Amino acid sequence: MKVFIRVVKDILKGNFLVKEDAYRNWNFIVFLTILSLISITSSHMMDRKIKKINKINEEIKELKSEYADIHSKCMQMQLSSFIRKKLVNGLKHLESPPYELFLNENK
Repeated sequence: MKVFIRVVKDILKGNFLVKEDAYRNWNFIVFLTILSLISITSSHMMDRKIKKINKINEEIKELKSEYADIHSKCMQMQLSSFIRKKLVNGLKHLESPPYELFLNENK
């Protein structure tokens, strides 16, 4: 138990950083610091990309709903009943289908 307490006191005082072979400890600390900075940076970059993806997905949803709305309006405008309502003179429905005229040129 005394050994454990002595080791904890040495760690808290920082004796492991000023001993003769402390360069190995400093190398390890610098290595851990660099790894932690890389981890933090990649995490921030991932968060930015996720936000950008979510923004693009929202824009896609809006454009799809806008497309559906415009498409339904176009389909409605193609109906003859809609066209009849919009014309000033009115459009009358044909009782018989239209016919074609063929001209024969005999020379």
